[in-house]
Amino acid sequence: MSNLNLGIIGAGYIAEEHLKAIKQIDGMSVEMIFSRTIEKSATLSRKYNIPLVCHDFNDFKKNIKKIDGILILVSVENMFEITKLLIPFKTPLFIEKPPALALDKINDLISLADNYKTPNMVGFNRRFYSIYDKGLRIIHEHGGLLGLSIEGHERFWKIKDTITAEVRDKWLFANSSHTIDLIDFFGGDLAEIKILSDSLEENHGDQFVALMKYKSGAIGTYTSHWYSPGGWSVSLYGDGVTVVYKPLESGKWIDKNFNEHEIKPSEYDLDLKEGFYQQMLTFKDLIQNGKLNWPAVSIKDSLPTMKNIEKFYLDYKNK
Repeated sequence: MSNLNLGIIGAGYIAEEHLKAIKQIDGMSVEMIFSRTIEKSATLSRKYNIPLVCHDFNDFKKNIKKIDGILILVSVENMFEITKLLIPFKTPLFIEKPPALALDKINDLISLADNYKTPNMVGFNRRFYSIYDKGLRIIHEHGGLLGLSIEGHERFWKIKDTITAEVRDKWLFANSSHTIDLIDFFGGDLAEIKILSDSLEENHGDQFVALMKYKSGAIGTYTSHWYSPGGWSVSLYGDGVTVVYKPLESGKWIDKNFNEHEIKPSEYDLDLKEGFYQQMLTFKDLIQNGKLNWPAVSIKDSLPTMKNIEKFYLDYKNK
């Protein structure tokens, strides 16, 4: 397969960030694009030399045989329906996170993908940060992970009135999945997780603390307060070393003498949106070889994260 032709659904900010990454990868190009706003598709078509602008979804489906892979980059409210409609075509899919806003719908997509044997990948781009790979290497060089602390605070007071009621009620899926996914990414398989929750304003909770015990023996915490100023961060604890990402796009490690050392990102993570280059290389490999390599996750592979999210909701519901 000399060149892989891609189709894109969606023409917002995130679509352009993916196009920038694809432009840097040999053997990949975008053949067609569709979005509900044709003007946005046309603008990206001109800027990135995309030959075909589809005028509706049926037009896109008619041309699927021209492409080797599809990027689904629509709004979170529309992700489930679009993915559900495309899985039967068996064309490899890259699906921006989250694939759906409810666990039962995610299970529906898993069953459908298994039935049609459609290769797929969910776009948790932080899994591909070069500084995360380097930080984990440092931890493993010091005997492995002893513990981790994740802070996933949301600035909810700033955005709550700008989103739909559905997204507001499903914010753990819609946005907090970014940081909840890091529970499994950094720590590995969980032995148990215990959750405490409360609410200041939201119907389904807006304050969460989780205690984690991993099969490796490591222990950890996840904390998220939506109405308190803060941000996203991760600390990894090893024997004589601590790795800190605060914010998530910046890394350092601290030695026994409390000396701090910068963890430098790759040039691609400096030039492009972090993680997008390595993430797209992984999708390219999925198309070519039919195998999805760690740290990438399929819809099925993302199930532990989605089940953890459901546990957050259930703890508050069962109060």
